[in-house]
Amino acid sequence: MNNNQPLASGRHLFGFFLILAGIATASWLMARHPFSHRFLIYLALIAMELLRLWYVIAGAHAHGNGLMNIVGRGWSTWRDGARDCLLAIGTIGVVAVTARALVFLLGSWSPDTAFMLPTNFGESTGWIVLSITGGICEEVAYRGYLQRQLRAFTSSLPVAVCLQAVAFGAVHLYQGWKPVIVIVGIGLVLGSVTAWRRSIIPGTIAHSILDILGGLLGG
Repeated sequence: MNNNQPLASGRHLFGFFLILAGIATASWLMARHPFSHRFLIYLALIAMELLRLWYVIAGAHAHGNGLMNIVGRGWSTWRDGARDCLLAIGTIGVVAVTARALVFLLGSWSPDTAFMLPTNFGESTGWIVLSITGGICEEVAYRGYLQRQLRAFTSSLPVAVCLQAVAFGAVHLYQGWKPVIVIVGIGLVLGSVTAWRRSIIPGTIAHSILDILGGLLGG
């Protein structure tokens, strides 16, 4: 499929932004009034991720596109898999440098994510499941779907990469404005890797690993 063609309709894209607004609101409320058990938080977040994933796949399917049209370039040989794994490792490094540079420029802050970080082995297992689910669903949603949609409707890949990163950061407003800027920076890196590789696979691997380590190492 031509990367300049939309995956779904403009109306579907508008609905996607409404879902993002709903997720941002729900996340803000959850941060201010967290559930008593972290597993309930994880289940709620997983449910929101899967809802967004379903919406994206259903919209693409209605437009004649399958999941691989969203994912992009797949693996034909083991070399493709090895290349994407190495690219994922490089992406993790670039994300780490970008995040540290932005933290240095913005100044430190007290993270507003303690309510969801795991505190024991059971919660750590739940966190890993959430991180993998989130890594897959968010890359499908932001880099696979939204970036392609924005490229089609703006006729500009750089604009699409920037706008999807802003949307990615905005959903995390519950963490505060400084973390949002860092997350936008991370979104720019992941979007650039997707645009270059024409696949969300390296970014998905990197995203999942970063989320897992972020929780297990205390954010």
